[in-house]
Amino acid sequence: MAEKRKISIRKILQMVVTLIVTSCCITAMISASKIEDSKKVRKIAVHIKNDKKYHFIEQQEILDLAIKRDQVDLEHTPISKLDIHGMEQVIMADPWVANAQVYIDNEYVLQMYVTQRIPVARVFDRSNRSYYLDTTLSIMPVSANYTYYTTLITNMPDVNNDNAGWAVRKDIITLVRKLQTDSFWNAQVSQIIVDSPGMYELVPVLGDQRIILGDVTRLNEKLDNLFIFYKNVLNRIGWDKYETLDLRFSGQVVATPSLPYKGPTDKAVVTMNWINSILETEAKNDAENIVRDSVKAEAKKAQVTPVKAKLVIKPSKKPVKKIKYVMPDKASQKGNDKKGKNTTDKNKGQAKGAKKQPDKKSH
Repeated sequence: MAEKRKISIRKILQMVVTLIVTSCCITAMISASKIEDSKKVRKIAVHIKNDKKYHFIEQQEILDLAIKRDQVDLEHTPISKLDIHGMEQVIMADPWVANAQVYIDNEYVLQMYVTQRIPVARVFDRSNRSYYLDTTLSIMPVSANYTYYTTLITNMPDVNNDNAGWAVRKDIITLVRKLQTDSFWNAQVSQIIVDSPGMYELVPVLGDQRIILGDVTRLNEKLDNLFIFYKNVLNRIGWDKYETLDLRFSGQVVATPSLPYKGPTDKAVVTMNWINSILETEAKNDAENIVRDSVKAEAKKAQVTPVKAKLVIKPSKKPVKKIKYVMPDKASQKGNDKKGKNTTDKNKGQAKGAKKQPDKKSH
């Protein structure tokens, strides 16, 4: 006959206590969670990276995007009913937002950290539509409230989100970044023209040449060749000598002269420093714009209507004597010379006689 096992009262008490403690903990957690979920947002803080330098998106626009999905009042809605992940997705969908993070901290403050996209090129396509491109090849629409001045791309073909479109965008960003990182080319190149996908032209600031770049392969070599051509050729013979500069060939610059051409007559033009000329031109344009704006502002402030002065020319009453000069022939000129000499001698004799006669009034 098997022996009966003894029931341990101690173990039973331990199990009961464990169940009671576990139940209390679960109840406390559920109750705390309910209390937390019933609380509301105390404050909303929106942080935009580089918001003092760029103004493509404002704080109010971020708030409008956050409440756009559920149409809720963020400050009067319980935390449990706020869709934090949904807010991030809606904000990230904006074309000017590169990254977004939304969360609620321990002080019940709704934190929104947003990174806005920074364009590197302003594009005008063949349909005269305009947009921006950034380093991630993303397209951003033109802002109605803010204009950002950057490298200009014109004659851009229609690009789609396919391999061909991404290839064209990548070439443009590669070319733009190369020009912007070099101080000289950033000042010298004012515009990039897209002849066809993969073929580009540069529009210079100094000079009126048509610079054919071709594709972006051997980009450093092409720009170095053009720099040497500027320094050793155009800097000596003048910047209007050539009409077209072709950089597509390896190790050379094919230049087509412009017709008609006249060499520079000013020695200062021949020996000019082309880097300083670019910088001086930009400084001069900026100074003229500042003066022009100040004059317009003062005129607008004063609101003075200019009075047109009427110039009246009165004819002179004295008759004008007309002098007619006739070139003399040689014979008459000799006679006049002898006559003039005799007259001069006679006048001298009279002058001597006049000196010998005493003045009657002096006695």
